[in-house]
Amino acid sequence: MRRLILFWFRRQAAKAAMHVLSPYFERSEILDILRNYWQRYQVLKLEISQMPTMGGTIMIHLSAMSTAFYEELISRGISKEVTTQLFYNIAWKIYKKMGRLSWRLAGWSSLNSYSRLLKATKLFRTFPFNSPSYLWSDVPAGDNVVGFDCLKCPVAEYFKARGLSDFCAKTWCDLDYPLANMWDAELKRTGSIAAGAKKCDFRWIVK
Repeated sequence: MRRLILFWFRRQAAKAAMHVLSPYFERSEILDILRNYWQRYQVLKLEISQMPTMGGTIMIHLSAMSTAFYEELISRGISKEVTTQLFYNIAWKIYKKMGRLSWRLAGWSSLNSYSRLLKATKLFRTFPFNSPSYLWSDVPAGDNVVGFDCLKCPVAEYFKARGLSDFCAKTWCDLDYPLANMWDAELKRTGSIAAGAKKCDFRWIVK
């Protein structure tokens, strides 16, 4: 199952990259980037330890793929800022597909917008961002607000160990904001573990 899911992500990433990178590279160059980043990932994945959950393990493999892509573009003389933005654009095309699925599933039996938002966020915390790989704490946050804190994030730990916390915060973490908008909500978060905070304080506010 893990291999099947990672294969899906690889295919989606390749498809998104062909679109996002086309203004910057010729098709042959993009195909070369895709081959080379995958080779880099094959090396990085040898260092990956098994996580307590399959979801956690998949997220670490995706972190390694992200790192490989980042390193490949940097090696081609692309600046950190442009590389980060390009990866963000590619990742969002994939993340929104995950978000749409959860949003549709959450809408089947929801009575109102708050109920649907609560179910959608719970689906994400059930898989792939599930405990004990991740550590979550529900927080009372008022009417029409879904509140919880992330106290442990293996993805943030992975990127920190490689000196890429800023890249993680500006890509993986920042993707939660357009996700909230897609879920008819506004996300307010004062900090993230990747950006140096002790926790990620998620407050999803129903629009």
